Amino acid sequence: MSWTYNDEVMDRYQNPVKNGRMDDCDIKIDEASTTCGDKVVLYIKTNGNKIEDMRWEGEGCILSVVSTDLFCENSIGKDIRSIKEIDDLAFVENFPVKISPGRINCVLLPLRAFRRGAKEK
Repeated sequence: MSWTYNDEVMDRYQNPVKNGRMDDCDIKIDEASTTCGDKVVLYIKTNGNKIEDMRWEGEGCILSVVSTDLFCENSIGKDIRSIKEIDDLAFVENFPVKISPGRINCVLLPLRAFRRGAKEK
């Protein structure tokens, strides 16, 4: 079976919306995938337990870059606890293209990093 990326995924990969350092963040999380070498740094600005802004820096495959960018954009305005409780399967199913089983960890990288490093205030 051939896995292809649609225009939405390619555009997001080439023009990420939330990529870039945030110097005034409240939380900084460094994470790397041991299976493929993808790396991400999440910068999170909070207001109480709500995400006020989230940005990222890193490098990796198309799937991890797009997933991280969408994750950051979609997390703004949400409660830290609700993001930590997102089900892995639901997260993968909401990705804009079908993911092969061997690439699921690429898509889950930002969610797993967030769970590990984001602390409620």
